[in-house]
Amino acid sequence: MTYLKGFISVLALGLLAFVGVGLLLSGEWSAERQRFLEAPPETVFTYLEDLALWAEWSTMEQVEGELSTPSHGVGATLAWDDPQWGQGRFELVSLTPVRAVEYRVSVEGGAMETRGRLDLIPEAGGTTLTWREEGDFGWNPLLAYFALGMERMQGAELDKALDRLERLVEG
Repeated sequence: MTYLKGFISVLALGLLAFVGVGLLLSGEWSAERQRFLEAPPETVFTYLEDLALWAEWSTMEQVEGELSTPSHGVGATLAWDDPQWGQGRFELVSLTPVRAVEYRVSVEGGAMETRGRLDLIPEAGGTTLTWREEGDFGWNPLLAYFALGMERMQGAELDKALDRLERLVEG
């Protein structure tokens, strides 16, 4: 019986330490990827300013949602309520024609927020596209541990989307 009490005590202390460290960690994360596309900025921007076209190259095709009308320009949104992805909203918040697109993703009423920006830099023979996302999981100690790996995990998703966009714009 003494061994069982000792085991439970060690387990409880370990759990408390895990949660305690998680509370000290930041829930903030960021990921950034860059790609040279052999297409003019005007062509690339067409795919970025219209949420209806995001499904062709981004991971948004995984989410069944309601697209706003119009689906392009500042204020365009995709809203969803999905058992797998939760309730969320993707919104284009700023557009600088042929230069930049900014968006915001809110999940579960703002419990998780992601901000994203795509910058297009015209270059000889094409466009350099820089995509940055950042977010905050808040004070959840379990999600704070998850935030530690977000650069790698979300960066891999950005790379996949950029691969698909590259194939589209380069034909």
